[in-house]
Amino acid sequence: MALRTFAHMQALHAAHPHTAGITFLKGIEYLEAPGPAYLEPPPALLRDLPGFRLLDPSSSDSSDSFPRDGRVVWGCEYDTWCVNPMVYCAFLLRRFVHRGGRVVQLERELRRPEEAFALPLVGDGTLRAGAGAGAGGGDGNGDGVGEVAAVVNASGTGIVPDPDMTITRGQTCLVAEDCDATVTRQNADGSWTFCVPRGFEGGTIIGGTKELNNWDPKPSVEVRERLLSKFIETYPKILGDKPKLTVIRDIVGRRPTRNGGPRVEGEVVPGAGFVMHAYGLGGRGYELSWGVAEAVVEGVEKHVKGGEERKL
Repeated sequence: MALRTFAHMQALHAAHPHTAGITFLKGIEYLEAPGPAYLEPPPALLRDLPGFRLLDPSSSDSSDSFPRDGRVVWGCEYDTWCVNPMVYCAFLLRRFVHRGGRVVQLERELRRPEEAFALPLVGDGTLRAGAGAGAGGGDGNGDGVGEVAAVVNASGTGIVPDPDMTITRGQTCLVAEDCDATVTRQNADGSWTFCVPRGFEGGTIIGGTKELNNWDPKPSVEVRERLLSKFIETYPKILGDKPKLTVIRDIVGRRPTRNGGPRVEGEVVPGAGFVMHAYGLGGRGYELSWGVAEAVVEGVEKHVKGGEERKL
């Protein structure tokens, strides 16, 4: 799914380099305690990644240099992409509406995906009290719209009873400085040090924590200072000629995570209809997005065409 998403991002960036909010740049990976698989010749999957090469810690070339603290023992680089979410999501929304899609703002909370089959909509995409029509296509004349062929449950948390669902709390920090690469460092103690440049004057995200089942929404100043310090140690190039990074804001995300991996499968709900589930991706929503979307389209089309349902 990540590779399929990479291909879609390449195509979008090529066609809309100034408006899609997508930036292509180098990705750098550092490992302090690589497993045996990393110390062997890289598998074909890695070797085939665009721009992939192993970094040489003994090289005098600055582009091959490891962090100066001496704890990193393995590194590589490859071509990757980043998005500025505000620019990218606005770009996708414009394309969606231009192709006939409608956005509906609910005045109530949906607690089950089955409820979407009976949403009372009118032609302009707003809710109408007391209407009994389904939420599907429509002719825009103000009457209730047609029957729903399928509902895609991409709600993050799933809004369905799922004992495998939990959350992963992540604290990051947005700084004003730009960075010329995504940098990810897996530390020996299991923690992570990384940056995600947003491009399009969106600054850079510095992270980060991964805390299972921690629901605390408040950021910690101490954690922020540790994240910034560790990243500067790893990649001092981000400072340029500045003495310190310019903090814009702290960010705390509670990412819907599913033990065993995301749920991407369809089911027929008795009394409602076909629901295509696509949830539980944790912090990898953008990274896997187009791959998941392809699987969703495949599942919905298979059902609509009357073919045998298949778990994806």
